[in-house]
Amino acid sequence: MSKMMTGLLGLAAGTAMLVAAGTAIALDSSVEAMDVGGTHQFYVWCTGADDYEATHDGSNWRDAQLGLWNELRSAGNDNCWPVWQGLVD
Repeated sequence: MSKMMTGLLGLAAGTAMLVAAGTAIALDSSVEAMDVGGTHQFYVWCTGADDYEATHDGSNWRDAQLGLWNELRSAGNDNCWPVWQGLVD
């Protein structure tokens, strides 16, 4: 097998793994999901630091957002704000 073919097969396998990992967590980002209790996912936007994703439990999206924000502040991350992405299914 040629080096090019081996590289293409490796690329295809890597892509398949990334796709599978990306579908491991299903998000419901509908308006109705905002009012549902459970685990909510957020994109944490930070000024002066790396952004990242995090989850937090709450009775609705706002409760989860405020809970996560309070944890961020307690940890000294005053320049970060969680932006709702969806309810984790």
